[in-house]
Amino acid sequence: MLILHPLRCFNPLKKCFRHWFALPAASLLLFAVFFLPYKTSPPFRETVLLAVGNFLIVQNELEPADLIHVLGGGDVGRVDHGVALYKQGLGKQLFFTGGRVEPRGMFNLPDSFLSGDYAELQGVSPEDILLRGDAAANTYEEAVTLRDLLDKENAIHSVIIVSTPYHLQRARWIFNKVVGNRVHLQYAPVPFAISQYKQRWWEDKLSRAMVKYEYLKLLFYFLRY
Repeated sequence: MLILHPLRCFNPLKKCFRHWFALPAASLLLFAVFFLPYKTSPPFRETVLLAVGNFLIVQNELEPADLIHVLGGGDVGRVDHGVALYKQGLGKQLFFTGGRVEPRGMFNLPDSFLSGDYAELQGVSPEDILLRGDAAANTYEEAVTLRDLLDKENAIHSVIIVSTPYHLQRARWIFNKVVGNRVHLQYAPVPFAISQYKQRWWEDKLSRAMVKYEYLKLLFYFLRY
């Protein structure tokens, strides 16, 4: 049960209403997503389940951009796809953020450093790789990191955001909130052929968990931001 402190209503009225009505609406959505498809007839069930997963995927017809921003998370498919887009001439530079902190030798290095090293091994020029010295802990912090970069780099006018397919609906939500219309944002999901997640997500344990948690995280981001 969501309990709202009275002080929350000192927020603007629109935000207050959003918090009051979000939980019932989200409960209905989650019920529809995770229970109703299994009550439908088999031919229709697959269509519904695919739609549940596809809702989380955001994909644009890509145009050449100044920067390709590869989000962290330990999925090497994200780096592979970012590098592929770079080699296709769709981005002038690669920008890596966030993710887990991994041990290497005597040091604990953020995913952004390791991703940059991996991209360099794939043939990306070191001058075209932008690295961070710390690891953003979540998608919101990654969006803030990009915003901070844009404040310093006036030459960046367009950015392609690369991430796991089921992550991009939430990523678009928060990047639009944090970055806004400072630059033209495009979204490029990792192709399922090189992703650790499956398009038929309900048949794969890792993919099922990803879809479930992305819907829950969408609700959290809606309430939090």
